Amino acid sequence: MKKLSIDQVAELAYVSRSVVSRVLNNHKNVSDEARERVMKVVEEHNYQPSSVARGLATNKNYEIGIVAPRRCDETLGNGFWSLLHLGIFEECIDNGYFVTLSPISTDKGSDINENILDDKRLDGYILLTQEVTDFVINKLKEQDVPMVVVGHDEQNHEITSIDVNNFAGVKKSTNHLIDLGHKRIGAIMASPNMKESVDRINGYKEALNEANLPISEEYIAVDDYSQRHGYNTMKKWIKNGLDITGVVCMSDTLAMGALLALHEEDISVPEKFSVVGFDDLPIAQYTIPPLTTVQQPIYEKGKRAANLLVNQIENKDADIVHENLEAELVVRQSSDIAPQ
Repeated sequence: MKKLSIDQVAELAYVSRSVVSRVLNNHKNVSDEARERVMKVVEEHNYQPSSVARGLATNKNYEIGIVAPRRCDETLGNGFWSLLHLGIFEECIDNGYFVTLSPISTDKGSDINENILDDKRLDGYILLTQEVTDFVINKLKEQDVPMVVVGHDEQNHEITSIDVNNFAGVKKSTNHLIDLGHKRIGAIMASPNMKESVDRINGYKEALNEANLPISEEYIAVDDYSQRHGYNTMKKWIKNGLDITGVVCMSDTLAMGALLALHEEDISVPEKFSVVGFDDLPIAQYTIPPLTTVQQPIYEKGKRAANLLVNQIENKDADIVHENLEAELVVRQSSDIAPQ
């Protein structure tokens, strides 16, 4: 079937082009009879308005930008980001929006960054990580453009944000090891300048405090969210003879690095050492052994971020909200009773 133009829809419905536009944009100033005729033609011919036509009618381009950190090991290659992006993409498609993914560098002299942030086509932005927010926020505030941050940012509380309950999630993973009898528990954490990381390490510390277990800086390793960090930290702890029996990792990626180091050192998991991750990436159930972890709804977080942004774009009076999704412990085979 040949695709109709908006003028042809108007002709078949015996109305003007502007009436068709008002009907498609759910404008109130249309008679019931005219609305019924237009919708009958739209349904019979499966009419889909072009993005250009919609933009002219609504003063929107129906395109949003995802601004992500430019890290070759994370932006596209890490399973966490893939799931998050998928949630954003699918929610935007369902709402009729195109999506542009723009990894940016924190190099302040980058012309690429300026071009991304000056893109007048975009109706709004989803900012991924506090690192990105800190870098671009002032520029975007000047443009008065709708924004949603994935990851709460206490310095920019006037911007809508969505995250998981990081504090509660890591407290659950730490309590899991405590319940298994572990008394010396390490933590491999990352990016201490980010609120999510601070909340996770505080969840670890509170669980230990409530159990009257020691908190030692020796037991806490800080770097980035890479497998390399998890691997190097575990190698270092083993070499130094650090007397711990389990570790909570602030991501599954960190936990995978730790598992490889333990395997290379012939330390059996979970018989001699327990490992718990955070995220529940699809690959977590296929590690050796399958990884006990804290499941955060990554895909749903992406969908909700997109939903919040679309609501802001289409409703200028939308409330600023800061939402927390819940995290749940998923017990697999990488954790067990502490060795005696």
